[in-house]
Amino acid sequence: MKPSLIGVIPAAGSGVRALPYTYEMHKGMFEIDGQSNIERLIVLMRDQIGIQEIVIVLGYMGDTIKERFGSGEAFGVKLHYLRNQHLDKGWAWSVLLAKPYLADRHACVMLSDEFYLDTNHKDFQSFDYHLFDVVVATKRVGDSDMIKRNFSVEKDEEGRVIRLVENPRVIPNNILGMGNFILSPKVFDALEDEYQAGRPSIDFVNYVDELIVRGSKVTAFDLEGEYINLNDVSSLESAQDLAIRKRLQK
Repeated sequence: MKPSLIGVIPAAGSGVRALPYTYEMHKGMFEIDGQSNIERLIVLMRDQIGIQEIVIVLGYMGDTIKERFGSGEAFGVKLHYLRNQHLDKGWAWSVLLAKPYLADRHACVMLSDEFYLDTNHKDFQSFDYHLFDVVVATKRVGDSDMIKRNFSVEKDEEGRVIRLVENPRVIPNNILGMGNFILSPKVFDALEDEYQAGRPSIDFVNYVDELIVRGSKVTAFDLEGEYINLNDVSSLESAQDLAIRKRLQK
């Protein structure tokens, strides 16, 4: 039987690149066509993937997020909150903090500053994610700068992921990697071992690339629909414009 999924939303970052908007509000809380991006992720996890329990990892202005969503009852989910007090350890630390809530489940990780619209996330429910250590969401794009701002993904002829490169200088193909992963409990165990061994900081994308080298099973999930990384003022405005236009077209 395929294991169920728990959601994890890392939302500890300060959003420096989205200044001045983030002086008074976490960037995941900015409304995009009347709905904050974190709320959009909660609804997406609930309605498209069938997730009923979500861990939100807080940091900068975390109290405003907790006050807004509470227990999650109003959104039809159960929410847990953890605080990342060690941002210098990399966002892999935010992922690891959710380990006590796994209960042998796989985790669906979605960064709080990644905007999705009209995607095929519902296909996660039929995807054989339990056969892999890591599933990374990917999308074919025509804009190489998008890949340079995120990370590149290389696959072999059988579709297995063989390389991830954060902020690549050279673009190997048109495959964009996104901050949306499904992780097996084994990944959390391995990540915990790394920190306990004394590694001061771990970038999660680079760490998945290390796992590939070590022989872990990593595959890609081809995402359809709209995606924007909300990493600056321009991208926030683009997401707002896109969401409004999509709504008016329906």
